[in-house]
Amino acid sequence: MAVGLMVPRARDAVETRGAAGAGHEQLRRLRAGIYGCFTRRADALFELCDALLCAPGPVSSPVELSLEPEFRRGHAMVYDALAQGRVDGARLRRVLVGALPAARAGEPLMFGVDVTPIPRAGARYVDGLSMVVVRGAGGDRLLPGWPLSVLVGLSWGASSWVDALEARRIEPGVDHTGVLIAQAEALLDDLSATGRWRAGDVPPLVIFDSGYPAALVAHALEGRAVQVLGRVRADRVFYHRAPAPVPGAGRPPRHGARFECARPASLPEPEERIEAHAERYGRVRVQAWHGLHQALARTGAWAGYPAGRDLPILEGSVIRITVERLAHQGAPKPLWLWHRAPPG
Repeated sequence: MAVGLMVPRARDAVETRGAAGAGHEQLRRLRAGIYGCFTRRADALFELCDALLCAPGPVSSPVELSLEPEFRRGHAMVYDALAQGRVDGARLRRVLVGALPAARAGEPLMFGVDVTPIPRAGARYVDGLSMVVVRGAGGDRLLPGWPLSVLVGLSWGASSWVDALEARRIEPGVDHTGVLIAQAEALLDDLSATGRWRAGDVPPLVIFDSGYPAALVAHALEGRAVQVLGRVRADRVFYHRAPAPVPGAGRPPRHGARFECARPASLPEPEERIEAHAERYGRVRVQAWHGLHQALARTGAWAGYPAGRDLPILEGSVIRITVERLAHQGAPKPLWLWHRAPPG
């Protein structure tokens, strides 16, 4: 049923062609494209999506959808569609990417990736279950469930609305960073294939949280027209570019001066700064230092890097954001980000 979350809320049938206006025609084409992604039980699946989106409140059981007027079949077809229906996920993602709104002039298309859990505490015999962290009142809990890597399109503004593009289940033992990289590569292919991005446009921006190793993501996407922006921990250490080698002094150094996020007083003057006022946060300060990289080690994700080669030097910009206050009245802390873009 996750596919149903991606279908636009509308009661127009796919066959509707009499509605006037470019918006209605665009919606009709989008719904027709989504319908074409259902390769088995297409009619029942499509009506289930409409029923889910047009239901007046939360749906706690699939059979409830058979009572919605958008689902014109018997209740048994609800379970038949879910059990026997098939969806071409790659085609669906490309259809949704093609329907993305255009970026503002001179700005990139923006996308976010994160892991979200679907808890299945009562399921004992379901394949592919993992332990997922469920946040809520009373603290975090570990429950059996499915972790999903969710890819969405983002836009400016304080809003929870996003353009849902894809949700991939992370199988047990699979690294979530590898799933993010695969999603980003498929996204870039879809943007080019649908004409949402063309050579000469600002490279799209992929955003993720500190649970992902930003340098690894940047290295995996090296050579692609994409920017990466990842949140980093407040105790992260970066390095400036190494000084010029001295002839006859042995192997030249690979790293320059240390840049310790946890010691802001020791940092050099930022190369760029912006100050502005936001209604929710008061005074907002943004500072940026360019040409900084991490000192990678052959552990974790880099353990399998070829032994005869030096680990890569991946330079980017470290960004520090501070605010005067938070909306929930908590104590504000600096937000640290690392950004890397293609040359130029």
